Amino acid sequence: MNVIVVGAGIAGLSTAWSLAKAGHRVSIVEQGPIPNPLAASGDHHRIIRRAYGAAAGYGRLITEAYEAWDEMWADLGENHLDPRGFICISREPGDEAEEYREGMEAGNYPFELFEPDAAAKRWPFLEPGSFRYAFFSPDGGALHCRKIATRLARWLRVNHANVYENSKVVEVDAEAGRIVLESGETMQADRIVVAAGAW
Repeated sequence: MNVIVVGAGIAGLSTAWSLAKAGHRVSIVEQGPIPNPLAASGDHHRIIRRAYGAAAGYGRLITEAYEAWDEMWADLGENHLDPRGFICISREPGDEAEEYREGMEAGNYPFELFEPDAAAKRWPFLEPGSFRYAFFSPDGGALHCRKIATRLARWLRVNHANVYENSKVVEVDAEAGRIVLESGETMQADRIVVAAGAW
């Protein structure tokens, strides 16, 4: 199957990688360079963590995400996850940090709770009178987005995908399997996957 992926952030590049591994002919089209510094995945890093609200279900999905990242690191020959863990700080009852802690407890995920004095001793930038408690989990860290995007684009090119940078899509006809670029050029495929941001 011939597939065009519109948007080459981490989501689009990961989709293209997965499709190419499954044997599909893939083209990926990005309106700017790869990595695109205007995209969220153009940041130097993004956090990955299990800390979400108890009802969100995202904490469980992180297991699958780690498995997928491990497969990707094997293909890229490089690991771009910095597994340094994460800290949350609760300042008032019912705040986001407390919701995250409840989600960690509900999922039985590892974390260590710190009273303010102990937290400030471990992390000297904290002021004991300014928060209720902190918790730390070793199960998280930072994904280095720019490196991931650069290496995925390279992997896609090596594995016979077409990678189009600086090619803004101005029209998508999913039913016809056609996109139109700002230049007026059209591209045709069996399927179109839109993985572009709002802008």
